[in-house]
Amino acid sequence: MKEERAEYIDIIKDLDGDTAGRKQALDFIRASDVWVHGEPAPFPFVPYLFNKADLDYIGAQCRMAHGILCKVIRRYLDDPSYRAMFKLPPEVERLVLLPCNYDQLLPMGRFDFFLDEDDLSYKFCEFNTDGSGAMSRDFMIGQALMQSETFKRFSQRHEVRQFELFDSWVEAFMRIYRTDKNAVEHPTVCITDFEESGVFSDFNRFIEAFERAGIPARFVDTRAFEFDGEHLRDASDGTVIDAIYRRAVTSELLQHPGECDALIDAVATEKVCLIGHFRTTVVHSKMVSIALFDEKTRAFLTPEECAFIDAHLPRTYQLSSTPAGYTLDEVKANKDSWIIKPADDYGAHGVYPGVDFDAAAWERIVDDNLDSGYIVQEFYPPRHVDIVNTELDGSDPCKVESWESMPGVYLYDGEPVGFYCRLGQEGVIAIDHGGLCANSFEVRS
Repeated sequence: MKEERAEYIDIIKDLDGDTAGRKQALDFIRASDVWVHGEPAPFPFVPYLFNKADLDYIGAQCRMAHGILCKVIRRYLDDPSYRAMFKLPPEVERLVLLPCNYDQLLPMGRFDFFLDEDDLSYKFCEFNTDGSGAMSRDFMIGQALMQSETFKRFSQRHEVRQFELFDSWVEAFMRIYRTDKNAVEHPTVCITDFEESGVFSDFNRFIEAFERAGIPARFVDTRAFEFDGEHLRDASDGTVIDAIYRRAVTSELLQHPGECDALIDAVATEKVCLIGHFRTTVVHSKMVSIALFDEKTRAFLTPEECAFIDAHLPRTYQLSSTPAGYTLDEVKANKDSWIIKPADDYGAHGVYPGVDFDAAAWERIVDDNLDSGYIVQEFYPPRHVDIVNTELDGSDPCKVESWESMPGVYLYDGEPVGFYCRLGQEGVIAIDHGGLCANSFEVRS
């Protein structure tokens, strides 16, 4: 990984910055469908380059995490006393406990982590298991970079493969669907989300992938279903929907009370197969980071799994006026060692790393968010990687910059299939905080 990155940067330098390749890549993304908040997705000119040893190691770590999270979901579903520890709102708990008739507890997720490329030490940042997206950004940025002279020279020396994130999900989706007791032989599939917030660059490619596999597929807004007690239909034309790939985030669905009842009622009466089911919300909630250290959880995990948690998850607590396991004085006095997050949100909303604030502002943030659904977590400083930015620096076209790094691994049906990686220069690594989207390749030789 690190050696491949250094070699890639050396090629850029040999090409005097490969300014033509950078301009071409920028133009490609500007003409593409991967835009963020009205602007082309920002990205570096240097991709992540994972070799076989990297992938074997990361894959084993993510499979272990996936297995642990599945155990947590199962215990949540089966044990009301364990369930109470998560303190999910009643309306969320109701959705989580709706029936589900297929085997896989966690069909899709993206596990984000901070990775040290020198020794492969790492800490998980969060588990995105409720509407995980951004596959198209990785794909299209990779397509942009593959046209450059830098990539062509690197691929002359190595066998390089782009990770495939669309057909592989269709295969996993159908594999899971076939275990549902109510599965039909020729299902009609839909992707559901709220039209105004949906990522159609993803949805359109997934629909194309389903159709390549001979499976009719469409997008249906989460509010645009009809349910007659027997069949869930697309209200626009009456088509019966048999299976759903849910991208609508649970918290957003609850912001539309009464508008999504057709979908919810169909799931409740077992008339449609929902992949992923609302039960994935259990481990999407930041409360899982607290639960994983609780003795109630450790009682059903193996010693190896407990050691894994201790090594690779930051300590996490409820941000409370009556703290347990920490003191508010400690959090306030050591701001650079802590980060505050909402227990259930996505997209880096409401995240406050102590390193981004002065002492007075940090103290106000702590006090303002007590007992309001926030967690406080040990801050694990992101590791840095070297990049050459796609945007040209007029003074030095070969300028190498050090950026904070946060790779994320997609898992489909429990198996790692690819990455969505981000870079940043603030405590929060996100596009909304001046970050970059970085694509990934597998280097096979």
